[in-house]
Amino acid sequence: MRGADFFKDTPRKTLDMDGESVEFPVLYYDFRFMTCIFTAKMNRLKNILPHPQFMPIQIWPGTGMLAVTAFEYRDTSIGPYNEVAISVPINFPQATFLGKHSAFSTLRKNIFSVYIHQLPVTTEIARAGGVYFFHYPKFIAGIVFEERQDYLEITLKEGDDLILKLLAKKLPLKKSAPLEFHTFSVGEKTIMHALAEGRAGKYGKTMWGKCGELELGSHRISEELKNLGLSKSARSGFSGESTMSKLHDPDMQWDKVTLDLIS
Repeated sequence: MRGADFFKDTPRKTLDMDGESVEFPVLYYDFRFMTCIFTAKMNRLKNILPHPQFMPIQIWPGTGMLAVTAFEYRDTSIGPYNEVAISVPINFPQATFLGKHSAFSTLRKNIFSVYIHQLPVTTEIARAGGVYFFHYPKFIAGIVFEERQDYLEITLKEGDDLILKLLAKKLPLKKSAPLEFHTFSVGEKTIMHALAEGRAGKYGKTMWGKCGELELGSHRISEELKNLGLSKSARSGFSGESTMSKLHDPDMQWDKVTLDLIS
């Protein structure tokens, strides 16, 4: 899908990464993804968020969300790789940048604003670029997709240590849909924002109902997730096939010290 209109006339610019040139936006020509959204205790989610102005989107009083998304990037401008995003849907800063989102409006509009908590990947170029430009918490991991009759099983390991196994229900995929992801990540002194705009060739979602289960290992990340009071099954989710996207370079930075003073 490299010749798709979605990529036509996309302006590119070159940024330097320790002497190596990287073109932005990073172009994702063909991938599939699966997101399962679990409920979690709001006070425990706040404990893993690195800034007080990151406000978890509340699904009902005292309950927020944790999203686990598996990506299988088949063709990109930095080569094929797999990725698992563990993220918290948030409103930030003070719900003025993107407007205030609810759990319902996020899924209805396909506009997602998330704090990236963990972002393991399978290739070094994906890891290095994500850390250098976005301060994403990336590390090299083993990410394997396996087909089941009605489910897709995604296994995430660091070395031989199981972090998680996601058993995601295959959702009915219908017509294409636009997607918009706003990610937030934290460096030593700055909070970074990045836009990933996309289009799924076939898209499906469920607003309410069991659509996935999570098995956690004994890795440090697994233990952290166990402490969030996660629901036994995912209550909502969405997935796409033949998806295209553009990951733009960070377009906004907040000074963390200033935000600390006004929070």
